Amino acid sequence: MRKQVSIAFTVIAVASVLVSSALAAPPSKDTFFSTFSFVDTTTCPGITILQSNEERDTIIEFSPTRLHIQRHGIATLEANGKTLTSNFSAMIFEDWDVSQVRVIGTVYSIQVPGAGSLLLDAREVVIDLSTNPPTFTVSGPHQQFTGDVAALCAYFAAR
Repeated sequence: MRKQVSIAFTVIAVASVLVSSALAAPPSKDTFFSTFSFVDTTTCPGITILQSNEERDTIIEFSPTRLHIQRHGIATLEANGKTLTSNFSAMIFEDWDVSQVRVIGTVYSIQVPGAGSLLLDAREVVIDLSTNPPTFTVSGPHQQFTGDVAALCAYFAAR
C-alpha cells in the first residue's frame, strides 16, 4: 500500500510539472533590421568619424525582465577620406531580476592589410547595474571600451 501511494504521488508530481510546462507561454521572438549613422568626435580628439551601421537584431523575450538579443551587422567608419569596416556579432543578455547585462561576442574587429589590427573589442563584458555607479567585469580585448584607440586614431590621422 505504501509503495502504491508513493507511486501515485510521483505520478501526480510528474504530471503537474508536465502540465505547468505545457501551459507556460513560449518565449516571443522578433527580428528587426536597422540602418543608422552618427558622428563621433570623442574617440579620436580632433578627428570626426562618421559611423554608419547596418544591423539585424533577433530579440527573444523570455519574460518581461529577461531578454536575449543576437546582434549581427556591419559598421562603416569614415574619416579624412579613409573608410574602415567592421563585421560584428554579439549576444546581449539582459536580466533585470539580477540587474545585469552581459555582452558576449565581437563588437569591433578592424584590421587593415599592412597595418594589422586597429581595433578589437571581443569576448565578454558584464555590467552590474545593482551598484552605483555600475561596475564592469571585462574579459578579452576591449580596446574601444577601455580607450585603447591609438592605432585607430593614428590610421585616420595619417595623410
